[in-house]
Amino acid sequence: MKWYSYKNTGSFFLILLFVFLFSCKSGTKSPDVSNMELDVKIQRFEKELFAVKQDSDLNQLRKRYPEVLQLYSNKVIALGDANDPDYMMYLNQFLSDSTMSQVADSVAEKFPNLEKEEKDLEQAFKYLKYYFPEKTIPNCYSQISGFNQSIVVAPNLIGISLDKYLGKDCVFYSYLGTPMYARKNMIPERIVQDVVLAYALTEFPFTPLKDDLISNMIYQGKIRYFLQAMMPEKNEADVMKYSQEELEWCKENDELMWGYIIEQKHLFISEYRTVIKYINDGPFTPGMPQESPSRTGIWIGLQIVKEYMATHQEITLKQLMTENDYAVILRESAYQP
Repeated sequence: MKWYSYKNTGSFFLILLFVFLFSCKSGTKSPDVSNMELDVKIQRFEKELFAVKQDSDLNQLRKRYPEVLQLYSNKVIALGDANDPDYMMYLNQFLSDSTMSQVADSVAEKFPNLEKEEKDLEQAFKYLKYYFPEKTIPNCYSQISGFNQSIVVAPNLIGISLDKYLGKDCVFYSYLGTPMYARKNMIPERIVQDVVLAYALTEFPFTPLKDDLISNMIYQGKIRYFLQAMMPEKNEADVMKYSQEELEWCKENDELMWGYIIEQKHLFISEYRTVIKYINDGPFTPGMPQESPSRTGIWIGLQIVKEYMATHQEITLKQLMTENDYAVILRESAYQP
């Protein structure tokens, strides 16, 4: 099996120009949401948390963020019940930790405000209300997770861990041994995209008729299709968190990737370790050349969903997101790379 390597030559500009012109001609126009009234603010919970010095400060924080503080304490930094009589002592140990203090300073310097994130999130949520008017817009807040979860989603709440978006060259990530393939996406530009992605994974959970590789691929592709509908300014490389070179590699090798999965008899396999090879993050996709990006199964899943929606233009985004018979989507997409 001969895989093709992407070469960045002078002809690439012409290819991009052709793709751009073709997509402008044939792409689906995004709805106009400019007249929709929506005001999204990200509450700076981490600033108020790190300003806590005594019991009275903590009591104010409890009153201002009752649900957030409990969620943060129990699920993010694992300090337990925020109403525990000894909670101030436990919290102080976390806040006074020298590394956490440095992280808080770095976050404050990197993110003096979140105006751009608020504006972009507001736009994404306008599209959400357009396609899903019954959905409640969650309240958003920022936090310092101690390098745990990037995004925390709970009913009507979304927490954004700013310490996970300090930039790929952040010294803390080097100390933690975070691999470069992960660090390249730990940048401020990914915040809103990750919020929408985490929201989609929570609102539209994976409930397949059969938990096999192809169902996982199409489900994850469906989530990226939703992401692009909420953020239509994002191109496919952005949605996949790929470089343009990685995206071109997938396009040049789509037939070979599909053939490889079928040849290995992996398409309908349910074995967990096999499934994650194709959908988890990493330096490349195991079994494929090291030039390949990771998560190629998700990219193929996205192509299947795009083919399915192009073939069935009567199907709405809402109907797509509730469809859990992935064999039907595969069959009716007539996907053939």
